[in-house]
Amino acid sequence: MASPLSLYRRLPYLGRRARRLLVAGAFGGYPLLQLGYSLLVAPGRLPQPIWAPIAVLLFSLSLIGVFAIYGYGQGRIGEARGRDLDERQRAMRDRALVTSYGIATTVIGLGVAGFALLALDKPIVLGFGDLVPVVIGIGLYLPFLPFASLAWIEPDAPADDEA
Repeated sequence: MASPLSLYRRLPYLGRRARRLLVAGAFGGYPLLQLGYSLLVAPGRLPQPIWAPIAVLLFSLSLIGVFAIYGYGQGRIGEARGRDLDERQRAMRDRALVTSYGIATTVIGLGVAGFALLALDKPIVLGFGDLVPVVIGIGLYLPFLPFASLAWIEPDAPADDEA
């Protein structure tokens, strides 16, 4: 049986398909958790004892995906460690940063436009409970976005880099 440390050391060598599955899990788990709660549990369609293990699995899916992708991108995002990268890796890092900033800007712009459209008819009243999932989502995904972009766009390493 492999130890968690040996699994963690193999994360930088993940294949593209595995990385994309981890990114999809990381970005899918928490929103599905919030959506499922608001559509199934809050209206009373599904009892909480049945929802609890599903919620734990969905949030675990997000956390496993986030930590695995952080492990994949370790040492390649950020200026201090970027000095050790070759030209190909540096170009992929720059492309991932540009892609992630573009995604963040688009999501923020769509969110502001959506709130503006909602505010045309009546004022928007948000309580603290309404903002908690948004704050958690921002805290979880905004720092993660460059790592996820790198994991998504980077092709598999050439055969000579694996040694």
